Amino acid sequence: MEAYDTHSAAPPTDDEVERVVAAGPQGAIALAGVAAVIVTAIWFAFYFFAFLPRGIIH
Repeated sequence: MEAYDTHSAAPPTDDEVERVVAAGPQGAIALAGVAAVIVTAIWFAFYFFAFLPRGIIH
């Protein structure tokens, strides 16, 4: 039952919290950047392989 005991760990100190907050959301920003690159690559793939081969609409 020790794994579910949330009262056994000491709460973080103010210094620890400030150190984590000062590091910033680097992982979230990296994940958002990777997702944006993937979406842009998919858009270009559709543009070059689906829309351009159809030609100009008259």
